[in-house]
Amino acid sequence: MMKTFNRSFLLYTVLAASAHLSAQEQTSFSILEAEEFGVQNNEKVLNVLLDLEAAEKKIWETTAMGLPQVSATGSFQNLVYIPTQVVDATVFNPNAQPGEIMTFQMGQKYNSSLTFNVSQLIFDGSYIVGLQFAKFYSKMAEMAITNTQNGIKAMVREAYYNVLVADKNLQLIDSAIVNTEQLWIEVKILQKNGFIKADEAMQLELAYNRIIATRQNALRQTEIARNLLKLQMGFDFDKQIVLTETLDQVIMSIEQANPVMQELDVSANSTYMMLDNQQQIDVFALQNERAKYLPSVGAFFTTSQTAYRNEFNFFANKPWYPTTIWGISVQIPIASGGQKVVRVQQAEIKLEQDKNNLDYMERTLTYTEMQLKAGFENAYQLMKIEQMNVELATKLYDNEVKRRDIGVGSGMVVTQLQTQLLTAQGGYIGSIMQMLGYKIQLDKLFNQ
Repeated sequence: MMKTFNRSFLLYTVLAASAHLSAQEQTSFSILEAEEFGVQNNEKVLNVLLDLEAAEKKIWETTAMGLPQVSATGSFQNLVYIPTQVVDATVFNPNAQPGEIMTFQMGQKYNSSLTFNVSQLIFDGSYIVGLQFAKFYSKMAEMAITNTQNGIKAMVREAYYNVLVADKNLQLIDSAIVNTEQLWIEVKILQKNGFIKADEAMQLELAYNRIIATRQNALRQTEIARNLLKLQMGFDFDKQIVLTETLDQVIMSIEQANPVMQELDVSANSTYMMLDNQQQIDVFALQNERAKYLPSVGAFFTTSQTAYRNEFNFFANKPWYPTTIWGISVQIPIASGGQKVVRVQQAEIKLEQDKNNLDYMERTLTYTEMQLKAGFENAYQLMKIEQMNVELATKLYDNEVKRRDIGVGSGMVVTQLQTQLLTAQGGYIGSIMQMLGYKIQLDKLFNQ
């Protein structure tokens, strides 16, 4: 199992690295391409892949606890002072005086031993639960990869939308600036030659300066939005990035795949899955507490060779004394002052809380779905209205510019209509941002 995983992980790493190198040469991206680039180049994804590898190793670590444990021990002692024993002299000499003692030394100056130990776990309830939990932990790591990838895609998608909206805002301003700039050039000539009053010229200059300032701000916003997209994608800030999709195409695709028509699968929501995982963890905790009531059985085997010498000649042809032991140990829990009972009860209470949390989360997600869908529909309808307002304001402004161009219109009216147009454009852009914001939140709700 570990070899299979390591090969798969190595293959994924090689493919990801190859994709990374080729992707670094890519400068044009659709939304899906940008999301995929972000998944391949974001450090968060790399970390959860390492978490999965660590989880697989955790399974092996837990499994190894139930396999034979083998150890070898070697020792050497040099008795600088051989221990002296003191006994009552009458033990060896019945004629000795009462209270008389005898002393003698027992042991050899040198001794050495070699010991070989083998132990084997035969049965332990906590070990079985731990092994099951380790496998579940690996499943959680795999789930974390999917959730992290979806999260990265959502962030890249949102940043991509922001760039498209910023570009659209700049286009709207540019469409209004053409007539204003041409009119201002003509008015300057007319005012210089004395055909119009200075106040009339200043009104048009005010309109021109305002729209130029608005364009400069919009230009900076597009740059900020692009840098944010590069950050989320892991793209080089020093390189130019081109978006192959337009805002109109995105809106059309949203209309064709209306998120309001999607149905929420609560079990697929990342937040719900986290709570569900927590409940499963607490199930293992309960099983572990119950397993402590069961006996633990193990087997062991020990063999050793020991030598005693007055001279350092352990490699000489002299005897080594063997000792060999094998046996089975059984540990049976009998009484713990009620601690085990209370711990089991606490684990059961925790599971009840988990169930309540899951029920509440399910109802919360259902409520959130209703709220977001209603908000999306409202934002979409508002966007359509604001779009019509921009078209009307553009026509009114262009008509007044043309009237002023032939000497009929008023510079004051041009300024007023320009303000109205810019306000309508701002409302339209804001409604698009609001609609896309609800779309992003629904995507996250659906874990997409």
